Amino acid sequence: MGIDDRAGEGGAYGNLGNAYKSLGDFGKAIECHEKRLKIAIEIGDRAGEGKAYGNLGGGYHSLGDFRNAIEYNEKRLKIAIEIGDRAGEGGAYANLGNAYSSLGDFRKAIKYHEKDLKIAIEIGNRAGEGRAYANLGNAYSSLGDFLKAIEYYEKHLKIAIEIGDRAGEGAAYHNIGIGYSGLGQFDIAVSNFVSGVEMWNTLRSLLKSEGNWKMKFREQYEMTYTSLWRSLLRIGKINEALVAADQGRAQTLNDNLLIQYGLASPSSCATFDSKETTISPFTELSSQIIFLALEGLRINIWFLSRGQKVAFRQGKLEADITEKDPIHALLQAALRKIGAEVKGRCEDRTFDELDNEYLCSRELCKEVEKSCQCSDNPFRQFYDAVIGPIVDLLGSQFDELVIVSDGALCFTPWAAVVESIRIRTVPSLTSYQLIARVPKGYHKKTGALLVRNPCLKELEKPPPDLPCAQEEVEMIASILKTSPLTGREATKAEVIKRMSSVGLIHIAAHGNKRTGEIALSPNLGWTSTFPEKKDFILKMSDVQAANIRARLVVLSCCHSGRGRVLKGEGVVGIARAFLAAGARSVLISLWAIDDEATMVFMKNFYQHLKEGKTASFAVHQTMKCLRESERFSEMRYWAPFQLIGDDVNIEFEADNNDKN
Repeated sequence: MGIDDRAGEGGAYGNLGNAYKSLGDFGKAIECHEKRLKIAIEIGDRAGEGKAYGNLGGGYHSLGDFRNAIEYNEKRLKIAIEIGDRAGEGGAYANLGNAYSSLGDFRKAIKYHEKDLKIAIEIGNRAGEGRAYANLGNAYSSLGDFLKAIEYYEKHLKIAIEIGDRAGEGAAYHNIGIGYSGLGQFDIAVSNFVSGVEMWNTLRSLLKSEGNWKMKFREQYEMTYTSLWRSLLRIGKINEALVAADQGRAQTLNDNLLIQYGLASPSSCATFDSKETTISPFTELSSQIIFLALEGLRINIWFLSRGQKVAFRQGKLEADITEKDPIHALLQAALRKIGAEVKGRCEDRTFDELDNEYLCSRELCKEVEKSCQCSDNPFRQFYDAVIGPIVDLLGSQFDELVIVSDGALCFTPWAAVVESIRIRTVPSLTSYQLIARVPKGYHKKTGALLVRNPCLKELEKPPPDLPCAQEEVEMIASILKTSPLTGREATKAEVIKRMSSVGLIHIAAHGNKRTGEIALSPNLGWTSTFPEKKDFILKMSDVQAANIRARLVVLSCCHSGRGRVLKGEGVVGIARAFLAAGARSVLISLWAIDDEATMVFMKNFYQHLKEGKTASFAVHQTMKCLRESERFSEMRYWAPFQLIGDDVNIEFEADNNDKN
């Protein structure tokens, strides 16, 4: 390969690195810039070497490694001065200023940013000038000089609009909003945050159907969405704050649902108007809903009741603020008390490290000693912080509550928090609204796909069989009068093939602790010594690519409600993939479920469904049955199950079979 080609290759790596950084994938960005650096050194491209150092510094800064960021940017500065690259020199000063700001040395940061500004003006670099104004604004904002900060931010905004820098424009609106928030002028802050959100939504829409990129982009600009609803609350605009908070929730899931169902975007997604029509579609979704939004340990609670005005309350959790995620730590402590967090073969191991020794068996729960005292509910604090503030608002006929959780609260076993009522969860009000708007007849009423104990014996380290799962599915098959896919027949390919043609999907198998992804029988024809994960793991992408018409999906697997919690998007795991693919309702588990207890649970659950009860009622009554039993009364047995999405009925027909 010639030098010219190598230079082009290096430039391409640099561009890829910048693209990955804009999407928030900083690790991938650093990887690309390191490749560019290597090529630049090999071919003696000092300018390219300098740019690579600068970009690496930016990548490490984004990861919070400020010392490394300073080291790389000092190398960039040295090369820029050496070769007379004034723009590169200014960029190095900018990055050094940002690094020192992150270390809390704002006066030193300002000196670097002033050098950057001077160079940008000298060489007529309008983009660089705007960048310098933004960085100076950030430094002065950190010093509490909000008036001076706003002055610089407005100069940045003017330049961004002038040169068509839409990302810069969005950042400027956000920063001006932060400045006015610091001055206590929340009305002005709100108008700027609205403009910022509109700009981020516009840029995000350019990513088209790239779901992972959309989620990374949304997470990167989380603070604009959050600052908007928080500022609206500060000025008492309760309804508008709810609409703004919900607009920032589960955006990628909402996009998927709009495409899946062929629906127009609901008008409530795009406005912060206080008119009654903006909120009424949400208040009519269910009899009673609570929408939760975290602000540190404070929980903001909107209570929606059909035909009533939206009420707003607040609660607070008491947790160790030194923890990285105090609420998650509090929840984990409560789960350990009831024996829900079991030390199994997958504990503290990454998904990739698991290889074929893939998943925690449902049997592992049997290893836990009894530790739950019913008189001492470890989730009492969650009740006091979330349910306690709205108890007086609950109607006399109150029998169901729909919950929109936030952050680590998404993993809360709400049935253990409040046992007396039916509970469902939804990712956002908008996603619930979209599911509710699905045309009648879209979801199939009949036909069932039952998957029982897939055969994993061909794996290098096969997990144990699930004997009760086998009995569980046979029992359900007898109720439905259908034949299950079992053992070697339950291949990944066959399951995917059948998923789109049935109204009910029930899978009893092993589930991954972090994502809920499911182990099925390997497809035939693998070429390696042992099947690879792609041959047998039902991944989120596999599910999302399927056109699912099921009214109800039952994931009778360990951890089927788990996943990554992304800012705004919520839990991204296998359950969400089923919703995005078209399932109306999904029954999941939040931890490693006991094999025998799950069989008893499912037997009761399906008996209630057969009697014509809704899925929500069936879950609630089944939990009550287990609580009152002698053997499975402890929370760890019945509390992990949770219904996500709409409430549904299942039709049972005598002629129902697996060909439907």
